[in-house]
Amino acid sequence: MNSSDVISYKLLGFDADAYFSLQKEQIKKRVKKFAHGRLYLEVGGKLLFDPHASRVLPGFDPEVKKKLFKELADSADFIYCVDAKSITENRQLKNTSETYQEVTMAMIQSLHQEIGKAPFIAINLCEHTPQPEVKKYAHELKQLGYETFFRYIIPGYPHDTKVVLSDKGYGQDEYIPVKKKLVIVTGAASNSGKMSTCLGQIYHDTKRGLESGYAKYETFPIWNLPLNHPVNLAYEAATVDIGDYNMYDTFHMNYYKETSVNYNRDVAAFEILLMLGREMLSEQNPTRQYHSPTDMGINYAGFAITNDEAISIASLQEIRRRKVWYTEIIERGQGSEKWLADCDTLEKKALEYIASKKYDLSKKLT
Repeated sequence: MNSSDVISYKLLGFDADAYFSLQKEQIKKRVKKFAHGRLYLEVGGKLLFDPHASRVLPGFDPEVKKKLFKELADSADFIYCVDAKSITENRQLKNTSETYQEVTMAMIQSLHQEIGKAPFIAINLCEHTPQPEVKKYAHELKQLGYETFFRYIIPGYPHDTKVVLSDKGYGQDEYIPVKKKLVIVTGAASNSGKMSTCLGQIYHDTKRGLESGYAKYETFPIWNLPLNHPVNLAYEAATVDIGDYNMYDTFHMNYYKETSVNYNRDVAAFEILLMLGREMLSEQNPTRQYHSPTDMGINYAGFAITNDEAISIASLQEIRRRKVWYTEIIERGQGSEKWLADCDTLEKKALEYIASKKYDLSKKLT
């Protein structure tokens, strides 16, 4: 997907300027909390160009993250994560025939060009003797001038904390020599090891006497919209190929007595953060003050919505669009029929929400 995947809407439902200001303000506030260390900020979704968000939130600027982090670049370092297993298996990241190596290499070079700063590269889940394809990929990156680091498979990760927080765990990884107070950690789609990279770096920082911490910049699901809101359902449709699903943040409910929507991998990530944080971080570390996955995140998209009807209809259209793309992948022999069945279920839920609000499906957005 590229710029041609952005839809030109006439009826808007999202205030892009308000969102930009809110996100920037909150990131700066979070950085200040880590006065004696760094903030490792994992960035979910697309960093440079987010056509999905622009399609489901009419008015959303698909380049908002790029513009935001370009403003913050002088005070930030960047780490780009790739997955060794995805290199060897040539995981499909786009609805094209390009290889994983080609796609990620292009992403890395685009990040460098657009932000104006070369990212460090973390190759995650490496065998202790990296496979030939992984070594070749790392060599090509180094030839292009990118500092590249190996991070290795940890037996028993994340539950065997004695191993994880030892020389046989995070201690075996190559330390990435970041210098700035804010470290933006992004990567090639899901499962690229972004959170593990953040926590591994925090582990190494503690060995150096720093009180570093973690947060996540996430757009979807939008925590203060209903679980079955079409925007959140469209997020699920975009990730049925990796099995993501939305869920209530029970941690948030138990502590704050208010409803919040999150998704399975961020809830699992928060549980890892709790488990490792108790043993790795001091009680004064701001990361230890998070009470829920929602606290862990920096996500103010819900506060910039201006027209719920417009975003609901746009999100229903996105679910249907995903079904077309998945069909194309399946016809190439690279997908699963289950993806389409899951999208059918999500489409039904979106229609039920729209009907409950008495929204006009015939309304023209473009």
